[in-house]
Amino acid sequence: AADAVAAASAQLGMYGEGDGESQNYQLSWGSGSDDRASVVIGANFVKQEAVSSGDRDISQFPTPGASACDAGCSSGTPLGRFIVLGQDLTLIAPVPADEIPTLADFRPWAGAADRFNFAPFNFIQTPLKRYGVFANFRYEVADDINFTAKALWNKRKSKNQAAPIPLFLGPDGGNANLLDRISIHATNPFNPFGVTLESGVDFETGLPNGLARNYDFIGRRVVEAGPRRYNQSVDTYYGTATLDGSLTFGSREWYWDINAVYGRNKAKQKMFGNINSALLQQALGPIAACTGACVPFNVFGGEGSITEAMLDFVAFDQRDESEQRIWDLSANATGNLFELPGGPLGVAFGAEHRDQRGSFDPDPVVEAGESSDIPALPTSGRYNVDEIYAELNAPLLADRPFANLLELTGAARWTNYSTSGSTTTFKAGVNWKPIPDLRLRATWAEGFRAPTIGELFGTPSRFDQTILDPCSDLNNSGASATVRANCIAQGVPADGSYVQINPQISVITSGSEDLKPETSKSWVVGAVLSPSAIPRFSIEANYFNIKVDGAIQAIAGQTLLSRCAELADELSCDRTNRTSSGALVFIEAPLENIAGIETDGFDITLNYRTPEFLGGTLGLFWANSILRNYTLIVPATEGTTEIEREGTEQGSPDQAFPKYKSTAIFDWDAQDWGLSLTGRYISEVEESQNDNKLGSRLYVDVQGRLGLRNWEDRFEFAAGVNNLFDKDPPGCISCGHNNFDPTTYDVPGRYFYVRGTVKM
Repeated sequence: AADAVAAASAQLGMYGEGDGESQNYQLSWGSGSDDRASVVIGANFVKQEAVSSGDRDISQFPTPGASACDAGCSSGTPLGRFIVLGQDLTLIAPVPADEIPTLADFRPWAGAADRFNFAPFNFIQTPLKRYGVFANFRYEVADDINFTAKALWNKRKSKNQAAPIPLFLGPDGGNANLLDRISIHATNPFNPFGVTLESGVDFETGLPNGLARNYDFIGRRVVEAGPRRYNQSVDTYYGTATLDGSLTFGSREWYWDINAVYGRNKAKQKMFGNINSALLQQALGPIAACTGACVPFNVFGGEGSITEAMLDFVAFDQRDESEQRIWDLSANATGNLFELPGGPLGVAFGAEHRDQRGSFDPDPVVEAGESSDIPALPTSGRYNVDEIYAELNAPLLADRPFANLLELTGAARWTNYSTSGSTTTFKAGVNWKPIPDLRLRATWAEGFRAPTIGELFGTPSRFDQTILDPCSDLNNSGASATVRANCIAQGVPADGSYVQINPQISVITSGSEDLKPETSKSWVVGAVLSPSAIPRFSIEANYFNIKVDGAIQAIAGQTLLSRCAELADELSCDRTNRTSSGALVFIEAPLENIAGIETDGFDITLNYRTPEFLGGTLGLFWANSILRNYTLIVPATEGTTEIEREGTEQGSPDQAFPKYKSTAIFDWDAQDWGLSLTGRYISEVEESQNDNKLGSRLYVDVQGRLGLRNWEDRFEFAAGVNNLFDKDPPGCISCGHNNFDPTTYDVPGRYFYVRGTVKM
């Protein structure tokens, strides 16, 4: 009779502030017998609650450490900002929905005090649910042939949130969509200025319409619609089938396998309460054209003046979909050819065919360019890859003086992409133990990465990046004479009157079918010392040096803007777009093959475990990473520009390059219980865009474990705290959201958890 084993585990956790609760449940069952067939099935469920940005000190305002609005807050306010007819105005107070605003209701814009704090509406941790099932089946077809099949289905449902949608209208709106072309007609019943607020361009074509532009910007936060809400649903299917076995060729055993893989990922997103800019133009335009279901829109009256009927006409729920699929077929064989002085010459070889495809379908309103939010276009693409590889392991010597082991390794891979052509890459290595206690090794390798489907076929899309315009407020910013002259040459007013309206600037990015593959060369040289005089101790050190040519990246928007202002670089200036008033409205940052990346550094790891004493053993694991250099080499009009990233924070999109990172784990392991103390250290970095330093951080985690070995290890319990001393991440001005880099630092707050496992 077959035996069966079942296991169940549960983990519960939350932050010390009482939020971010998480639940994780795992259940599995498997047969374990001498029969030819075995099966394992399981299920899992994960639930994670939100952490609101407003519930952490670091993220309560757009600028870290701020206690009130400054220039980092938004011009899109509930009372509105109106840069019209040569004036910069806002409302004194909201005008009731049943009243018409007049000029007496406005006063001059007062700067930071009038801006809107959008930060507390965001999430630091998004709420989600994830559940899935899996099954593994294995069958012994014959004594030397096995069949294995695996299948997995997973579903993730998540939510996100942002501040109520801002309507940025007019030529300086910076939306890179139809909102920049909107004109508000004199007959709109809520227009208090008595004239048409004219954008100067045709709404449909964007071409000059022959009328004089007389307003720059209107910013109105549509608080009546509540926060922007997003729901995502992602289904993932994955299956594999493998036939493997062994055979005797001559006097040697060979192992082979044939594999088939299918994967599919389909995602849907719904945004509630987006605004159709074409319908908004109709509702703001001539009253005579606002017929049928049209309701005249009131952008001038302040909070409460946009009625439900107005929203019903212009709002829509945006629905986007994306899908990725992969088919993969491969075959491999491994074995030994003949004996060398150090042992058998091992070889492996195989072939693989892979077919990948993907698509993105935005909402029809978005596809038509009529959304008031981020624009997007549909795209799809596919490619296939054929690969053949061979590897060898040649032990030249063994158990000789100064050659306890000496072996060479080598590999070659031929790759052919339907989109990027073919190439052959090589790898070679040496592994030498002059004495049993010391291992020396070195590896040289070539790399090749073809552009992905998204990189090749991605259509233009916008994201909003926190950017500091060097041309803003020239009279007070301390700009050099060179920067001032270059800014004026780009159309910024010489009198210094231009001041950046909003901290977030639209960046337009896109893929390109002209992208070439990345290539690389790397060296890794290392040593492992395991002295026999100190049992259970080892120290490993490696030096790495990597050079990537033609790396696929977008040049950062801030880099383009700074090079234009400081160097008047033509390539950079051509990608920064300003209006006739000098306002920076968007930056073009398409994916391209930048000249390259060069990086090198050291990884050092120490391991030690004591002999048993007091009923247990004490262990130390200490991993260190030292980044000596990380240089981006990006194209310029003439030649290239080098950007040193080591020791810096890139900012949006967030990525830090600390010069030193370290993780140390001390653990005590006794018969039925254990304790561990983990320290995670990150050295200081400096933001690339400014002089703000992000100080070093040391996170400390603790965990206690209980495992009753007298119960045949059928029960295990653990409890712990991550970030024991409640260290906040360092404040980052240029990071995308919440004033810290979530790719490098922990969510603020102590995180407590308990976990239990039962086996039957």
